[in-house]
Amino acid sequence: MVISAVPSIEMVRFVNSGTEACMGALRLVRAFTGREKILKFEGCYHGHADSFLVKAGSGVATLGLPDSPGVPKGATVGTLTAPYNDVEAVKKLFEDNKGEIAAVFLEPVVGNAGFIPPQPAFLNALREVTKQDGALLVFDEVMTGFRLAYGGAQEYFGITPDVTTLGKIIGGGLPVGAYGGRKEIMEMVAPAGPMYQAGT
Repeated sequence: MVISAVPSIEMVRFVNSGTEACMGALRLVRAFTGREKILKFEGCYHGHADSFLVKAGSGVATLGLPDSPGVPKGATVGTLTAPYNDVEAVKKLFEDNKGEIAAVFLEPVVGNAGFIPPQPAFLNALREVTKQDGALLVFDEVMTGFRLAYGGAQEYFGITPDVTTLGKIIGGGLPVGAYGGRKEIMEMVAPAGPMYQAGT
């Protein structure tokens, strides 16, 4: 059902939550590209993993700094941030970090910061910038998947990311998640490939 519904997903990996889906996708994009840095947007929340808590804006502990107790500064060094809908800021970060960014992670419609839709050209620009640099585009569709449209925000806006993350919507509210994408990317995940991912 997930593969037939979501345009970007050719292979899927099921996990225990949306957070785990984002964590798996993070490791996957780094493994596939051989790069460590990621770019995310201020106010976007991708779960409680240390790398994603930079400027997540979800609660008191993450309003702009990786200042939750227990989050070492080293865990967030590779996380770059830009204001949502700011294409020029994204281009500048790619210029300053040429060939170093593994992926752009985003909520295609920002649910965490108050339902902020993308500007008309924003998602297209991200698709273009990532392709030009050899980086991947990751849609966190934990909130938009199967809600904004059957195929999620990517179907609604007509933009196909490289990797997609999904949450409890796929389990009817039960604790489950998934990440998926193009076959050649997903084949990095064991047992097909060398990238380890498991959960309990």
